[in-house]
Amino acid sequence: MQMPRLHKRSLGTTFDTVASHSFHVAIIAYRISRMEKLSHQDAAKAMFMGLLHDLAEARTGDLDFISKNYSEVDDQKAIDDQFAGIDFGVDLKNLVNEYEDRKSVISKCAKDADSLEQMYQEWVLVWQGNKIAKEWFEGDFVYRVPNLFTKSAKKLALEMKKSNPNQWWWAEFVQKGINYKHLTG
Repeated sequence: MQMPRLHKRSLGTTFDTVASHSFHVAIIAYRISRMEKLSHQDAAKAMFMGLLHDLAEARTGDLDFISKNYSEVDDQKAIDDQFAGIDFGVDLKNLVNEYEDRKSVISKCAKDADSLEQMYQEWVLVWQGNKIAKEWFEGDFVYRVPNLFTKSAKKLALEMKKSNPNQWWWAEFVQKGINYKHLTG
């Protein structure tokens, strides 16, 4: 919960942790899965993958894409150790391994959610004026988005690019007049 994501050293103003990242990945994984016409049960499995996909980082730390060029981490050992001695540990380990294999549609939806969540962090920072995040976000459309597994994730990325992260609450609570009184006292 307190493990910061290492991209903070490059982006500076980022606000996420490994725990918050995993939570957001889970929610996005469910959405992508449903957009891909998967059942509630399969989407829930993708959501669960999203929650667990970076669990090894509780033991190994979070390495950004720069550090991964110079460091080797034994994620499998961390996963094995985390789930050892738990009567349902093999089930959890199998879920994480399925995510890492990226062969099932479910795992591809979860991985796309991981990518979109990173883009979301950058997008919010762009709107807050972070110029480095802007470069990363624009670069994602060259290097990351074309390699997303699902059409739904690509669609969400494009929608994100042309939207405003604050518009949902402004439109809902101000423009529609819901709770407008809170602005005026």
